[in-house]
Amino acid sequence: MSISTELLNTTFADLRGPLVNSFVRSNELFEALTTKARMPMEGGTRIERSFAGGAPARGVGVYVGDELLNMTRRQQINRFQVEPHRVVVAVNIPKRELNQNSGKLAVIRLIEEYPQTTMEAVKADLNKYFLTGVSRGLVFTTSELKGFLTLNGLVTDGIGTGVTNGLIDFQSPADQATSAQVVQGVAKSTLISHFNQFEDVSSTSGFSANGLHPLRRIYRKCAHYAGGPGKGPDLVIMDDDTYTLYDQNILQNNVRINLVDDKTDKTNTMALTLGLAKVHSSIDLDKDDSVFASTVAAEGVSYFLNTDYIEFPMLEAPNISEFKERVGDQDVVTALFAMQGNMICTKLPAQGAVTGTAGTTATA
Repeated sequence: MSISTELLNTTFADLRGPLVNSFVRSNELFEALTTKARMPMEGGTRIERSFAGGAPARGVGVYVGDELLNMTRRQQINRFQVEPHRVVVAVNIPKRELNQNSGKLAVIRLIEEYPQTTMEAVKADLNKYFLTGVSRGLVFTTSELKGFLTLNGLVTDGIGTGVTNGLIDFQSPADQATSAQVVQGVAKSTLISHFNQFEDVSSTSGFSANGLHPLRRIYRKCAHYAGGPGKGPDLVIMDDDTYTLYDQNILQNNVRINLVDDKTDKTNTMALTLGLAKVHSSIDLDKDDSVFASTVAAEGVSYFLNTDYIEFPMLEAPNISEFKERVGDQDVVTALFAMQGNMICTKLPAQGAVTGTAGTTATA
């Protein structure tokens, strides 16, 4: 007996939720934002957030007692604007395969081969694009994702309001102000605190000469602009070479400072931290990608993210529909995966990047 569309959807109904949940949880940034409820449902043609570019008042020093108060009311309200981007994927299962199979196990196998594999590929494309501005090309080409805001400030050809330029530049705050790239609809400027933290390590030394100092320094700077030491970045994403050297450096410090005993063998050595942040290695953040070629990021790149000030508002949460018979040019049943939203950062000085950490000493 062949598999009917009804039987396919009955089984798929139990698996759609876990598939979508796995899609969100397998992305480091999405998982952090979901945990903090930073992926709200929100309508409108623009995702907008207001921020003050300066204090709305001026004070006076009282030396005699009859000084006049400065009643100047300064308004420097700026508005970030990011246009939501929508992506859709048609997942097709040929009716030929439905007719050639029978039973619930066969249905599960078809679901694993088609919608599950597709969603895993979509996740990989999105994750790489958010980190680098380039897709892996498994489901979406790079051009299909240019409506999303990417973390990579080297990107200058995004499509849509607020996403033309990537979020985090690999330049000093002064150079960011000089170039005045428009990010999220507002030109970068130190005068209105619209810039990210940045430090570059000598490309020939990396960890061999600098160790953890640049990473900790950027962490402190991000924490300062977020409100203090207890408000530092909570997510650090490194390319794998930098992560390897960071892992080695941390292990050496632990051996030197702490007593090594049986507890060491029972810990998850892949779960590294820096301050309050979880440190992740991402294969998608590849310093050897052409997008980083001939830039300071080609010798290693680490993003320091404070997700208290990053959101991903959704007009349509990631979802995959039931399978329906398609009337058209193909003999298939089709389910649609779709999502619509975009990333927005409400306090850019609390975010940062360090480049050059891998240097020429990177190991596999």
